[in-house]
Amino acid sequence: MPDAREISARARSITPLSSTATRLMELVGDEDHGLGDIVRIVEFDAGLTAQILKVVNSPVFGLRQPVETVQRAVAYLGEKMVVGIAIGSCAPQIFHRPLEGYDSGPEDLWEHSLKTAIASRELALLAKSKVSPEVAFTAGILHDIGKSVLSYFLRGRTEEMVLRFERGETSDYIQGEEAVVGTNHCKVGLEMARHWRLPDPLQGVIMHHHYPGRALEGYRPLVYTVHLGDMVAMASGAGTGIDAMGYRLDGAYKDFLLVDRDGLEKLVMSVIVEFERARASIFGN
Repeated sequence: MPDAREISARARSITPLSSTATRLMELVGDEDHGLGDIVRIVEFDAGLTAQILKVVNSPVFGLRQPVETVQRAVAYLGEKMVVGIAIGSCAPQIFHRPLEGYDSGPEDLWEHSLKTAIASRELALLAKSKVSPEVAFTAGILHDIGKSVLSYFLRGRTEEMVLRFERGETSDYIQGEEAVVGTNHCKVGLEMARHWRLPDPLQGVIMHHHYPGRALEGYRPLVYTVHLGDMVAMASGAGTGIDAMGYRLDGAYKDFLLVDRDGLEKLVMSVIVEFERARASIFGN
């Protein structure tokens, strides 16, 4: 079993990175673009979203209230700063490489995160208490960041985790991760989020999206929204490898969201369509 300090050190060494720098530079070169165009590209990139939120919430800006959405962050920073951050982040991305410990391909985590974000944004509109669709989107795109680190330590242990699950030794993949490496991707993601100084509601989602009932009461509407969005993304075919559908749905989501089975089935289909539109907005094809 790896040393907990080694996992922690790796989590803290990860820099949120952007895959949209080229697209942003092309857009800025177009005189007809607006700030809204910048936002539409940035909000679909998990790494750049995290980096921008980290910068705008740093002590340098001294904001009294934390910034939790891409829209507000871009407004504070300005497009030049945003593009500068994107260019500075041009290195191998944590969201665009294979997760060997999960037997997933180089785009699987990005697709799953984006679909979760899209589903969470729509579900936020159905929340019984107010949940910001923008915050839900941001939380959805960042919820699984811990996998980018934990995957390294899970390499070669995939079969063991599957066998434990099949034998009933673990009830879900979170327990499987704990059994073989002593931690799970939610805890690792929380450490990354704290290191990046992400706002507390986003940290709550990253830590509790598989067990939303454990979240602080004030954060539960948002956490349950992303919890269900995560399940919708997996139902749409966007998992992150062998752990796809290896988690339990918390039925208490009905206490927080006004959505029935038919509504969820329709949402799965709309997420697939919206994802393809998002792919085109980012890559231009």
